[in-house]
Amino acid sequence: MGRSTYSILIVDDDQTIRDTLSAILKSNEYIVVGASTANEALTRSQNQHFDLFLLDIKLPDMEGTQLLSQLQKKFPESVKIMITGQPSVENATSALNMGADSYFTKPFEPEKLLETVKNKLQERERKERLTGKKLEEWVRLRISKTQSKEYNKFAEETANTFGVFGLSKTQAKIYLGLNALGVASASEIATLSNIRREEVYRTLPELEKRGLVTSKLGSPRKFVATEPKTALKILVKTRIESMKKEVADLRNKRNELIPQLQNTSFGVDEENSIDALLQQDNIQMRLDQIIKKVKRQILVVTSIDETRVSILSNLCTLIKDKSKSIKANVVIDEINPEEVADSLIDNANKFIALFASKNKLVNKELKRMPKLPFNVVIIDDSEAIWGDFQSDEPSQKVLWTNDQTQINILNQAFSNLWAK
Repeated sequence: MGRSTYSILIVDDDQTIRDTLSAILKSNEYIVVGASTANEALTRSQNQHFDLFLLDIKLPDMEGTQLLSQLQKKFPESVKIMITGQPSVENATSALNMGADSYFTKPFEPEKLLETVKNKLQERERKERLTGKKLEEWVRLRISKTQSKEYNKFAEETANTFGVFGLSKTQAKIYLGLNALGVASASEIATLSNIRREEVYRTLPELEKRGLVTSKLGSPRKFVATEPKTALKILVKTRIESMKKEVADLRNKRNELIPQLQNTSFGVDEENSIDALLQQDNIQMRLDQIIKKVKRQILVVTSIDETRVSILSNLCTLIKDKSKSIKANVVIDEINPEEVADSLIDNANKFIALFASKNKLVNKELKRMPKLPFNVVIIDDSEAIWGDFQSDEPSQKVLWTNDQTQINILNQAFSNLWAK
């Protein structure tokens, strides 16, 4: 590691667990302090700096997720890892939404915890070092395949073009910088785009609401640009709704920008991660992608309404066209004829009839419940999307993951629901 020692605070009301974790971490030269309550943890963190917090979700004086929220506000750069003996979709979603860097369920392997602690601390240290001239030189090498000789010149010219789509020059430069970096913090984006960090922090939520930026859960908070083709589709759609006369010009500019942005794009992040999706177009794109990739098994829990009927349509296509046999288990809710349109009832009945008919799926089963506790799509035990696939509330995020720990939790939640 870059530093000789790191300080860690363990927050758990079980003395045996604190002692065990402390012994493991101290044997690897970490400075370790314990706390049995959330209030004790807050007091200790005011008097001593901690590089990493290990937090139990169940504490005697408040929920561990509440403590996480307070620590995230006070110490955003510190690493936070949640530990629980009662894994659930709600716990995982809440912790990750509040900024947890990782999520462990008891019992866990000490070696795995040590590896995660080491990797998260090293990752934070690398991020802190990647600033200034080194960052700009690194990006300049990665955009060498574009026609621009200098990144700043490229960004300046392209940002002006983005004005046609209703983006300010600052918004465009921030998106372009993030698109070139792939995955980056606000500080890294500010360094590359030559925009004040405070302005980047203020602008990123605006771009996220417009569907051009996705936040990655963790600390320090990272962001990823929506892939260029989808980002431009969103901008075009918004602009068309507000100014019909500009449609032709917008589409021409979009076609010019797509190849330029694709040439500078970092591409798909293949590492295990959890992404928060806010914009409906991004959610639909990711759902379409994972359903088309299924090879062995697909597990689905979804409500039948106007906004989610496309999920069922894609499943119908899958059932009809898949050349290889797959397993499909689906849970849907009951339809109230008085609350939905006749066309939706017809589509749902067609889906149910198709699912019950003879086709290439060797193992398929459909179940129904009056009310569903969550929505989820899991494919091949490798990718999953869960959350409210269509919500007007900005805080109601839809999450995508290929992290095996989270997928195991979601699989268990599906199995419990299926058993009902």
